[in-house]
Amino acid sequence: MKGLMKGLTMTKDIKNDCEGRIKTATVSASDPQAVAASYETYFGYQRILETQITDEEAQLWGAQNMAGRPLILMGPESGTEVYIRIVGNEPADYTPLRSYGWNAIEITVKDADELHKRLQDSPFEIIGVPTLLDFSDKIYPMQAVGLAQEVFYLNEVRGDLPAYDLPLARSFVDHIFIMILATPDMDDAIKFYTENLGWSQGNAYFTKYSVINDAFDLDEETPHHLSMTCVGRDVNNEVDQYPKNTTQRISRPDLLPPGIAMVSYTVQSLDAVKAPFIAPPQRFAHAPYNGRRAGVCIGNAGELIELIELDETK
Repeated sequence: MKGLMKGLTMTKDIKNDCEGRIKTATVSASDPQAVAASYETYFGYQRILETQITDEEAQLWGAQNMAGRPLILMGPESGTEVYIRIVGNEPADYTPLRSYGWNAIEITVKDADELHKRLQDSPFEIIGVPTLLDFSDKIYPMQAVGLAQEVFYLNEVRGDLPAYDLPLARSFVDHIFIMILATPDMDDAIKFYTENLGWSQGNAYFTKYSVINDAFDLDEETPHHLSMTCVGRDVNNEVDQYPKNTTQRISRPDLLPPGIAMVSYTVQSLDAVKAPFIAPPQRFAHAPYNGRRAGVCIGNAGELIELIELDETK
């Protein structure tokens, strides 16, 4: 299969990595092969790496019982080096969009209406049909849930916003460009990124949010408070303040959380990060690290954040 490597070192061009760029979203799956097949068939994603989680990776993540479990790294047909990493994990009691933490993966796509048609008869559950957002005609998203209970915002980008640059898709389903974080306190969650990583807070909105309202059986007109984290004109996280009856995400001992377990970003220097790491940073040869150091910390909403260092000399 094109792009498939079993435990081999990746030697790819990583020149597009920059401060705050999303590199990887990690998804916990009881059946990684089925999840990978769904991405291949319906997203056109390709297998980049297929291997097992090493002891060193499991220690880095603070999830020692993940060692030896399957890992499949997948990327878009465009070749953009932003990935979804599927890891084998035991199922836990988990309902998407009902707990704090990483709740959705936002991907840029070429044609949301055509993708909506393609997903009609698929393993994906459509939870939101393509609809323009009420504050912009440049964003035309739909929403779906995958086999691992991972939520996707599949967003047809039609241009940049006044304050932000948005990526146009170069393949039918291209790469992740924003992650969606659910939190009990939006300002406190954003503070982690501004104080510890030096990123900025973007605009804040009160807006009707059908995905949240449907998940909690709220009136469709119920508004929710959200903001974002940014590096320059690039948005990397949407931070949503969730209803008071949202629960904490429960993980089994020494395993990664269910659903979307962790998000990886590239940063200029791990030494400049003010938050404590779960374990000492380590260097890995394979993708998405490509010979660079990485460390993992925990955000104010309890989310796992993996940081991959751009400076390879350290």
